[in-house]
Amino acid sequence: MRSLASALVIALAATACSAGGVESTAATTHAPVATVAPLVASTTTAPTTTAPTTTAPTTTVSPSATTTTAVTAMTSAEAEAQAETETDADATSDVEAASEPTTPTPLSGVGDSFYPWLGNGGYDVTHYDLEFDVNPVANTIDAVASLRAIATEELLEFNLDLSGLEVSTVTVNGAAAEFSRYESELVIRPAEPIPAGMRFAAEVAYAGTPERIEDPGVLFERIGWFSVDEVIFTASEPSGSMSWYPSNNHPTDKATFTIRITVPERFTAASNGLLTHEAVVDGRRTVTWESDDPMATYLAAVYVGEFERHEYRLRDDLLIRDYIGRSLSDAASTSTVEALAITPGAVEYFERVLGRYPFDAYGTIVMPFTLGFAMENQTLSLHGDQTLDPQIIAHELAHQWFGNSVTVDDWSGIWLHEGFAHYMSFLYLAEVQGKDLDALMARELERATLAGAVPPGGIAVAQLFDFNSVYRRATLTLHALHRRVGDDVFFDILRRHYESSAGGTTNTAEFLAVVEELAGAGAVGLVGAWLYDTDVPSTLGDPPPVSEITE
Repeated sequence: MRSLASALVIALAATACSAGGVESTAATTHAPVATVAPLVASTTTAPTTTAPTTTAPTTTVSPSATTTTAVTAMTSAEAEAQAETETDADATSDVEAASEPTTPTPLSGVGDSFYPWLGNGGYDVTHYDLEFDVNPVANTIDAVASLRAIATEELLEFNLDLSGLEVSTVTVNGAAAEFSRYESELVIRPAEPIPAGMRFAAEVAYAGTPERIEDPGVLFERIGWFSVDEVIFTASEPSGSMSWYPSNNHPTDKATFTIRITVPERFTAASNGLLTHEAVVDGRRTVTWESDDPMATYLAAVYVGEFERHEYRLRDDLLIRDYIGRSLSDAASTSTVEALAITPGAVEYFERVLGRYPFDAYGTIVMPFTLGFAMENQTLSLHGDQTLDPQIIAHELAHQWFGNSVTVDDWSGIWLHEGFAHYMSFLYLAEVQGKDLDALMARELERATLAGAVPPGGIAVAQLFDFNSVYRRATLTLHALHRRVGDDVFFDILRRHYESSAGGTTNTAEFLAVVEELAGAGAVGLVGAWLYDTDVPSTLGDPPPVSEITE
């Protein structure tokens, strides 16, 4: 997303946020990822263990890297007009060697080309159980993060990604474990090594005030845990989730989630998935949210404030629930409900062309103030009071398929989130709202050309949410393919790409393999020119003869 200082209304997402506008809708951008101030390396021993060492131990898993979620931004018509003028370790089995640990380096995560220090090797998380006692007035948390995981190699130590906050105790399989901090790494040494293939559980108790993260890919906003006027919300793409809970912070390790939030009774607390329990005891409200579908860490969300819940069922197996600020005037509340009324039609359209909505619920939470961006947190998208434009709403919804269910395995492939969600929002405007798709795309081509949009397949980390490249030129890539192969083959490509990776991850090579299988090498060459050629192609081109479509 882009900063408000540059007159852009930002849509975070992720995976991830809303796309540039049509006619009255302006461009979408993403929030920057922040670098984390290093912590002094220190080692802490759980109370029941022997005295801690003074050197941060080397983990048997690569230290985690910070992952940043893509953010999408959209401007008003006036803001877009202004914006258009801008150029735009491996674990050792040697017990003696393991007794002399060395300091972990921050650049040995899962190997993401943009965020090499994010994530950790050596284990796969299967489930997170996060429990937060939140004071929204003081903006503090008292939290316990429990995770279940499977060791993929023998673990003498392992890392979780966590920035700031004070860790008090760590246990592994119920036994106290030693731990140390190094930059955004929480290094954990279990009392006993964990054999490869073993399931294990870890629990981290921690507290403090979450501090948002500066991310090298999000140049307009610090990301993670936000606190504004006693309202809490999270927008973590790509690396910000480690500002409020410890995790294996990379999309390649998705997991299911239970998120339990306790707040003062006057506040509402919302999160991902389904609300399965709510109770008020002694003036404190506790809610439990369950996400049974795999989710990337950056898409987990906590929302706390004074909100009203509006819900209905689109069908028996799909709940729609929206949250609107109780402080709004009757007129503003009515206007918000009316703006969100496009959701059912957008869901039905995307299901018709892509397949069933991938989760148990969907909805939107609208902040009672101008937020400057929107983001597609899984099953409950985040909006400010100024991003309730049909295209932005459709963009965040489209991310539930492309970005949330199907997620990139390396952040350099972000066009597979933003380009797809942006183009799907244009298709929605054309099909459901009667807009002229060719005219909209001609305008996008003109603007991408004027901006000299860089190829979306060859961006640098600082261009992670470059609107003209990652949103606009990536959208034109898909439209050029659409024109070449026609509706039937194009939507076959989208569905095959989605279905082959639903619930998991993907990359550009996998998408191009689908294109080649269903549309031929010529179509792959066309997509490649839009993704990788330095110059913006001069025309979207006319469809070739039918005989050439599957050459």
